[in-house]
Amino acid sequence: MQTASTFRSALLSLALVAGLAQAGVAQAAEQAASRPQTLTRAEVVADFNLWHRAGLDQFTNTPGFDFNSAQYQQALAVYQALRSGPAYVEELANVRAAATSAR
Repeated sequence: MQTASTFRSALLSLALVAGLAQAGVAQAAEQAASRPQTLTRAEVVADFNLWHRAGLDQFTNTPGFDFNSAQYQQALAVYQALRSGPAYVEELANVRAAATSAR
């Protein structure tokens, strides 16, 4: 009877260790998947250029500006449309071409 109890305790411990190991692997995979993608310099510059083109830069130096205002929301909508459309691809190509010719 003592041997069966020891065996059961060992199996339970082994199952617990295996479960904790799997949880650790799953957590590491989740952290890797949620890690933000690294952007290139060209991608950041292209994004900034579209942000500037949409007029969002005019709001950064306005203390206490209401970011819920219609004016800001309109500029934000323009930026989001530029950023998610072909304008971003075009701007990125322009930035990369400029960087290549500057070398």
